[in-house]
Amino acid sequence: MLKFFCISFLALGAGLALIASTGLVAVLLNSSGLPLVSFSAVILALTFASLAGMIGIIGLARAVPENPDLTNETPSSPDWRSSIQHLSGLTTYLGVPLGHLLGPWITWLIWRRHAPWLDTNGRAALNFALTISIFYVSCLILVFFFIGFILLGLLMVFHIWVLVRNAWRASVNLPARYPLSINFLR
Repeated sequence: MLKFFCISFLALGAGLALIASTGLVAVLLNSSGLPLVSFSAVILALTFASLAGMIGIIGLARAVPENPDLTNETPSSPDWRSSIQHLSGLTTYLGVPLGHLLGPWITWLIWRRHAPWLDTNGRAALNFALTISIFYVSCLILVFFFIGFILLGLLMVFHIWVLVRNAWRASVNLPARYPLSINFLR
């Protein structure tokens, strides 16, 4: 029952993000014909989409049991999958609704049982994606006070920089280091 509840929240978040993205495109393409209320509705839809997606992913990720049989050893050679786990958060910039959450979550779910370092890198990437979502929601709320636009730009640059840096670290067998990351999953 809990899994169904979490999947429902995730689906709600993805649906709202898709609707909000379509609304954002409509507002940007036809800025003079639409009232300010539509812009507010888009911002609120993006906020609720991110919150619903976070709730669903946290619930589903915490429902996954840990693998005690995998020891936390480092690989002898770099594994390309650990770099992909970090870079998967960039799918949001390719237009995938909630891509910053879904990318790390899906890659972690697929590869977490293959090796301990994949589980560790996936958890780190997912924790950072959830933390960025909190910052993203905060910036969206501050858009109504106009400082949110500046903060959204800074957050986007910070997000891209940290993901690329950690993908590089994974490619040379260094542990992931995400600044400001909250450990939702241990």
